[in-house]
Amino acid sequence: MASLIDLAALTTNEQEALQTSEAIFEKVYAKPALTDAHLVVTGIQMKTQIPFYGMFDLVGKASTGSCASMDETKAIVASNKWWDPMLIAFRLTHCQEDIAQLFKMWQRAQSALATWEDMDNEQVAFLSDRTVDAMIEAILRISSFADESENVIGSGGNLTAATTITYFTMLDGLWPQLIAAVGSGTTPRYTIAENGGASYAAQNNLAADRALLAMRGLYNDIDSRARLGDGLVFQMTDSLYRNWLNYLEDKSLAFTLERTEKGKVTQMSYRGIPIVVRYDWDRNIRASFDTGAKYYLPHRMLLSPINNIPIGTSDESDLNNFDMFYDRTLKTHYIDVAFYLDCKLLEDYMAAVAY
Repeated sequence: MASLIDLAALTTNEQEALQTSEAIFEKVYAKPALTDAHLVVTGIQMKTQIPFYGMFDLVGKASTGSCASMDETKAIVASNKWWDPMLIAFRLTHCQEDIAQLFKMWQRAQSALATWEDMDNEQVAFLSDRTVDAMIEAILRISSFADESENVIGSGGNLTAATTITYFTMLDGLWPQLIAAVGSGTTPRYTIAENGGASYAAQNNLAADRALLAMRGLYNDIDSRARLGDGLVFQMTDSLYRNWLNYLEDKSLAFTLERTEKGKVTQMSYRGIPIVVRYDWDRNIRASFDTGAKYYLPHRMLLSPINNIPIGTSDESDLNNFDMFYDRTLKTHYIDVAFYLDCKLLEDYMAAVAY
């Protein structure tokens, strides 16, 4: 058994830090609120049909000028996609006795019999916080990049060599669906030329106006029903967002910022459409889609209503809840996480992408 807190690299002696306030905790990564990027649909636990109904084709011709009826042989075409959620789960185990006796950051049980069970409230809070963060990171990774046909580089895939592919192959996430829709000609694409660079440096050498051209291209190419509807947002990698900010500064253009009530967070927009920065996309691409010389499509952008790219789950509370318990027989603390998850691109024409 092992502890969830690895102290191997921490010096423990008579004078180490005694208070939580003296410690430096690694900052969690910036990530979007799930509801800023997706509609969350609940009650999805098994394969469930999503029906689509089209529109009538052309109707209305000049009357023949007689009593003959102007019958049209038209029909509304129906089609469907399917929710097919996967049960995602993991367990973390922790043995309190494996923490060195000299470690004094969190209070230890006074009773010998409670050595294995009792954890300081601050320690519980720390493990809980880190568990929730790991859950959100997993949800964002799976919903965006999971691909049932993915594999490592050298075996027909794009994953970094030695990656455990089962972290990615449980379902088809958003990006595989978008790329497939582009391939079928049902979703327009703006091509980011720098993605084809042969090295990290070449890929990072974005044209000064690349983000501008990408947003303009997506805005102009997306179906007007999406452009004039509700909930339309740009989602983009941090690399493109920084390129956009640099362009505005270089051109000395006025920033149009909408501030929150506290005035600490700004929301950038383009043509009145909010921009959601997907720091998690950059992070996952660089961590898991690296050939050793370049990245697989490091600069990406999506324009779509968030209602068109929903996440499906059986119970939304499962996406941030977990079960922490202690087993007295094994003298071990457990943290169990489980949730159903799927992600869908509903109507292809309601999205436009750049990569």
